[in-house]
Amino acid sequence: MKKLVLAAALAIILCCSSVFADGAVGSAFGTFGTAHSLGMGNGNALVGVGIGDDRNVLLGRINYGLSRFTDGSIKLALVDPDGQGSSTRIAVGADFMYQFMVMDEVTRSSFEMGAGGMFEYYDLEHGSALLIGANLLGSYPFVLDNGKLLTPYGRFGARIERVSFDLPAPLGSTSDTNLEFGLNLGVAWEVTKTVNLYGEFQFDGNDAIFLGAEFDIF
Repeated sequence: MKKLVLAAALAIILCCSSVFADGAVGSAFGTFGTAHSLGMGNGNALVGVGIGDDRNVLLGRINYGLSRFTDGSIKLALVDPDGQGSSTRIAVGADFMYQFMVMDEVTRSSFEMGAGGMFEYYDLEHGSALLIGANLLGSYPFVLDNGKLLTPYGRFGARIERVSFDLPAPLGSTSDTNLEFGLNLGVAWEVTKTVNLYGEFQFDGNDAIFLGAEFDIF
């Protein structure tokens, strides 16, 4: 199974790398999550940063278990497109995930998968960007000697990006809508039963490195 998972991940990278659009806006929030659902009524909060070739991001997220296998989250980010902090913008987002492949609760070490949807809105200079899409998420938790989990994960997503600009005369208003794809690969480290640390690479219109810390809140 491990070889199959690695082969599938490699195939996705090789097949899709050629279609990741350089001109895409890309996600401001990354993934920051495995395919394991929180469970009904459980919730956590995450703070993170993203350092990208197109923008830097400071972000926060609240994630909540809507049912046994369904999670929903809301997200807010400060986006710095020039890396100087002189033109910081706001981005908001929301997403959900349904876990359809459940790990073995006895061994805590088997492949999991989930599928979901995403929404993001950016305030751009003289315009805005709207992202709506779907994604497929997979992860494989490894049990460490101390009993904690180290979980590599990956997310492949497809989305519609609509970018609109309201430019000064005589240029006027314009908009552009495209189908875009993205790939995120990362690892979650269970530091304690209530704290997880994340490191992640994003291959997208906003190629970036994301780092974050997640805390159980209820």
